[in-house]
Amino acid sequence: MTLSTRPTLADLSGWVEDFPRAEVPELGTVRALPTDGADETGEGIVVVHLQHAPAAVYLQLDADSVWVATLTARSNDLTGTSLDLIGLGAEVSAAGQLCAYLQQRTEEAASALR
Repeated sequence: MTLSTRPTLADLSGWVEDFPRAEVPELGTVRALPTDGADETGEGIVVVHLQHAPAAVYLQLDADSVWVATLTARSNDLTGTSLDLIGLGAEVSAAGQLCAYLQQRTEEAASALR
């Protein structure tokens, strides 16, 4: 990765694998995927599929090199118990921790090239 480029799909895949999941057991299924039109060597996004809701969280680097999260829209209400809500909150919190980790790795990679 160079200062003028963004993390590649390979970078993201490695960072997702390195993320300390044992410390964040609530995190759902995580995958690094290529952005539209990108190949394996191009840019990617990270997708977290939630277990407590039929939704996903997309993590991506914005134009200012800040990792941002997008929770997919739902077409109908989601009803659950208190435990369902607690589980969903834990998953969203875990996705936030992954987002912060990706920010840290991005900044470390940029600093290493300065």
